[in-house]
Amino acid sequence: MAVYIRVFVIFLSLLVITNASAESTSIGPDVETLLALKTDAIEYAESGAVILSRKTEITVDEQRLESTKYYRAIYIASEEAVSDYSKLVNSFNAYYHTSSIDFARVIAADGQIFNMQDDAISEVAANNDDYLDDMKRIEFAVPQLKVGNIIEYQINEKQTKAIIDGEWFTGIRFNHVKFLPQKNWVRIDPILTSLTILTIPNSVDLYIENRNTDLSPLVTKSGSTTQYEWKMDKLEGIEIESGMPPIDETLPLVYVSTMNNWKTVDDWYWDLFKPSLMPADNVTALANELFSGQDTQTGKVKAVFDYMQKNVRYIGAHVNRGGYQPHTAQEVLQNAYGDCKDQTTLIVALLNEAGIKASPALVNTYNGSVVFDDLPALNFNHMITYVTTDEGSYWLDTSGQTGTFPGLSAMLGGKRTFVITGNAGQLVEVPHVDPEENVAKVAVDYSLNDSALSASVKMSFDGQVETNLRNYYQFSPEKRAVVEQLLSPFVHDNRVTSFTATDPADSATPFEIEGDFVDLLSITEDISRFHYSMNYAQILKVFTGFSIMEPVSERAQDLYIQIPITVELSITYPAPWSDAELVQNGPASNYQNPFFEITHTAQPSDNEVTSTSKFVLYAQTIPVEEYAAFFNAIDAFQKGSESMFVYDKVMATSPQSHEALSIEEQIAHSRALLDSGRFDEALEYVTELANGNKDNGEVQFLLGIVHGFNGKDALSEAAFERAESLGYQY
Repeated sequence: MAVYIRVFVIFLSLLVITNASAESTSIGPDVETLLALKTDAIEYAESGAVILSRKTEITVDEQRLESTKYYRAIYIASEEAVSDYSKLVNSFNAYYHTSSIDFARVIAADGQIFNMQDDAISEVAANNDDYLDDMKRIEFAVPQLKVGNIIEYQINEKQTKAIIDGEWFTGIRFNHVKFLPQKNWVRIDPILTSLTILTIPNSVDLYIENRNTDLSPLVTKSGSTTQYEWKMDKLEGIEIESGMPPIDETLPLVYVSTMNNWKTVDDWYWDLFKPSLMPADNVTALANELFSGQDTQTGKVKAVFDYMQKNVRYIGAHVNRGGYQPHTAQEVLQNAYGDCKDQTTLIVALLNEAGIKASPALVNTYNGSVVFDDLPALNFNHMITYVTTDEGSYWLDTSGQTGTFPGLSAMLGGKRTFVITGNAGQLVEVPHVDPEENVAKVAVDYSLNDSALSASVKMSFDGQVETNLRNYYQFSPEKRAVVEQLLSPFVHDNRVTSFTATDPADSATPFEIEGDFVDLLSITEDISRFHYSMNYAQILKVFTGFSIMEPVSERAQDLYIQIPITVELSITYPAPWSDAELVQNGPASNYQNPFFEITHTAQPSDNEVTSTSKFVLYAQTIPVEEYAAFFNAIDAFQKGSESMFVYDKVMATSPQSHEALSIEEQIAHSRALLDSGRFDEALEYVTELANGNKDNGEVQFLLGIVHGFNGKDALSEAAFERAESLGYQY
C-alpha cells in the first residue's frame, strides 16, 4: 500500500523526479495552522505519530482520465516514528500515469522549513527476483526529521491512458497506512482530518459502494461538474498485532466506479485475452502428446497441470502492457516461462484442444479484498484458471512451482473471482478449505535392538500444509535444521541421526520427510519399569503459532486463523521385554471446544501399544472478547496433553509384585480412566488417591471431577474449593 491506495492494483504513478520546490501551491493547511494543530494532536501523541491533515483532490475529465493531488502532513512524536518515517515510499505503475512531487519538507517547531534535497530521491523496481513489470517505487527522504517536527509533502499525479477505455474507478481510503519493509510490518497512525474531494463531469454516471462506514458524500453541482466530498475527523490509530484479521475488514473505504455491470470488464478483457489463443502447431502437438492414453477429462487436466509445473517457469514479464495483456500461448510454450496470465493462456489453449472448458479467472490474493456485485472494478492482482469437466470443476494455479495438483493456495478459499467468458463473465467463489483437506500425518515408530531404543519418524502431507513445508524445505539452505525442527519434537527433541526427503521440486510426487533417531537410550538389566510418554503440545509447536501466545491482558485485536489444519499422529511403543506387562495404559486427555479438538485412542496388544491421535484446528476469527477463552483452552491443552504408557518387567519369583506407581503416574492413570468414560472405576481410584494426597491440588481437582461425573455435586464443589485453596489453577 502507499499513501493513497488504488484498489485495482495500479497504485500510484510514474514519478518524474523534479526539484522539490517549496513554491508549489499546497492544497493543505498553511504552516501556522499546522503548528496550531499540534495542540490537537497531543491526545494521540502516545501513538508516536499523528496525521494532522490527509487531503486528496481528484479531477476526472470527459475522457475518464484523472488528475490527482495527494497531500499529507505528519506530526512526529517519538524516536520510533522518526525511524519509521525516515524513508517515504511511493509505488506506481509507469504504464498508466505520470507524477511529480510538488514538495516534500519538514516544518520545525519554530516554523522553520527544511526542503527535501534534490539528491534525496531514488527510483527502484517495485518487484525483484523473477518479476519484470511496469511497477516502480520512488523512495524519498526529508531533512531535519526529529521529534516535534512535521513532515509535509504533496504528490501531483496525471493519468495518461485509461485501463478500460471510457471507464474510471478507484478506492477512497481515509486512514494512512505506512508500510515498514524493514520490519515486515505496517503502522496506522491516528488522523485529525481526512478529506477527499472528487470532481467529475455531470455527464458521467458515478456508482458508489461503502465498506465499514455509512458515510455519505457532500454533493455539490457547479456548471458542468459535480463535486463529491468525503470527510472524516479524529480517526483513531490501529494497533497492529500478529494474527489479526485483514485491516481492510475494519478500515472505512469508499469504492467509486463509472461502471455498474461486469459485462464491461468481461468485454474489455476478452478482447485482450482472445488473440492469445490463436491456433499454433506447437500447442496442438503438445496437447496430443499430453492427452495420449488419458481416458478421463480429469486426467487430461492433471496432465496439463503437471506439465506446466515441470516445464513452464513462473516469471512476471508484462513490461509495457500495464500488467493485463498476455503473451500468446505459442510464445509462452516457446519461452517456457510466463506470468500468471501467460500460464493461464497456455493452460486454456491446451485444454481447448481436448474440448475442455477453461477460462481465466481474476482474483485478488490480498486478505481483506472485496468484490461487489454491482460495482465493477479491477480489484485484482492475480489470475488463475477455472476449469469445468464432466467429473467436476477445478481451480488451477501454476504460479507456485511447488504446489501439487491443482496448485491453488488455501488462502484463496472463499475468494470471489471474476471469470472471463467473452459472454458477460461471471462472479464465482473459490470453495473454502476444510480441515480434512489440509492434513499433516506423523508416524512415530519406536524399535528395540537388544537393549537399544531407537525411533523413526515419517511425515506426509496433503493440501496447503504440503505446499508450505515443501517450499520451506526446498528453499532453506539448512535441510537438517528443517528436518529437526519438524521431526525432533515428536521424539523428545532428540537430534536426528539420518534423514531422507522426496524431491521438493517434483510436485507430481507427494512430499515426505523421514528421519531416524538411533540409540536414544539403553534399557539395562537393572531397569524393571519403563515409561513411554508423549506431550501432544508439540503439535502446536510444529504446526501452529500457538505454542507461545500473547498474554490476554496485552491482546488488542481479534485473532484470525485463516487456514484450518488436521494433524494425525500415530505412535507405536514396543514392549521393552518379552515378559513385560502393561501396568498403565494412559492416553492423553481429549479436548473439545469451539476452537480446536484433539482425540486419542490407545490399542494395546501382546507386545506393543499403538496410540493414535487427531488434532483439528478450525478456520475462524476469534473476537478479542473471546481471546481469553482461546488462550485458556490452549494453556489447558499444553498443561494436560501428556500420555503415559508404563511397562513392568514380570519377575519369575513374584509375577504379581510391582513397584508402586509414582504420584505423576497415578494422576495420569486417573485422567485415562476419566477420558475413557470409566467413571465408577475413576471414583474408586481417585478417592483412594485423594485420601493419601490431601495436599495435592491436582489430585483434589480430579476428585472434584469424578464426584461431578457421579452426581455428587456438593462433594465435587468442596473438592474444587480445596484444589483452589492449594493453589491449583484450572
